[in-house]
Amino acid sequence: MKLLGRLKQFLGAQRGAATIEFVVTMPLFLAALAFSFEFGQIFLAHQSTVDNVRMASRYLSRSDLSAADITRATNMIRTGRTTGGTPPDYLTAANATVKITPSYATFSTPTFSKSGQTTRIVTRVNFPLTIFGFLGDTRATIPFVIVEDFR
Repeated sequence: MKLLGRLKQFLGAQRGAATIEFVVTMPLFLAALAFSFEFGQIFLAHQSTVDNVRMASRYLSRSDLSAADITRATNMIRTGRTTGGTPPDYLTAANATVKITPSYATFSTPTFSKSGQTTRIVTRVNFPLTIFGFLGDTRATIPFVIVEDFR
């Protein structure tokens, strides 16, 4: 009888209920926070790379597409400056490839007002995930590709 009374008292007790809820929900909250931080970092890297590619395409659209201009455009994509510099980790040669094709295809008259050669910039980035970097795994990446055509 005493055992049954203690069991009813234990099941009806409210002490520690908030602690158990906290212990259960805190890992889920931290995981959601980490994933939202990681998504923000990927989005920021993607947008800054898109801005750099568009800036390089504007630069090349006004140039004669010489080898020096293509080198400057590649520097612009990696660092944001024509002179080069230190790129962010995700835009280094190990994580990103930049391919500039000066005469990619020919526009036809129905698509544009006049015919002409087009140039294509393709930038492939393997963005390293920082969540797994904390765990020591540096191989986990999220790839994204930016393609810009211009003439």
